[in-house]
Amino acid sequence: MENKFKKGLILGGLLAAGAAIGIALGKGGQELTKELQKELNVLSKHLKISLHQLQDVHQEGFNDLVKSVVEEYAKKKELASDAKTALILALQSKWQEMEEEYLNEEAKAR
Repeated sequence: MENKFKKGLILGGLLAAGAAIGIALGKGGQELTKELQKELNVLSKHLKISLHQLQDVHQEGFNDLVKSVVEEYAKKKELASDAKTALILALQSKWQEMEEEYLNEEAKAR
């Protein structure tokens, strides 16, 4: 009986520790997502400005611009490679939205 009690106590402690670690990692993951979202907003604004500097605006040029902007930003902010990759993919997925905004601004400028 005493042996079962000790095993139960140890198992309960391990489960509690595992739950605490899971909660801590979950909060950290949410903070990382919030932090990346902030970075994404900053870079998105920078890309909109840089898009007007391109001679010929097309998706391939936009993707190259995204990579170079994120690389430069990642060096300044010392971002991890997985964060950098996530930002590149998220920004590249905004191509259609950015293209529409660019074309609307160009039409207004004429």
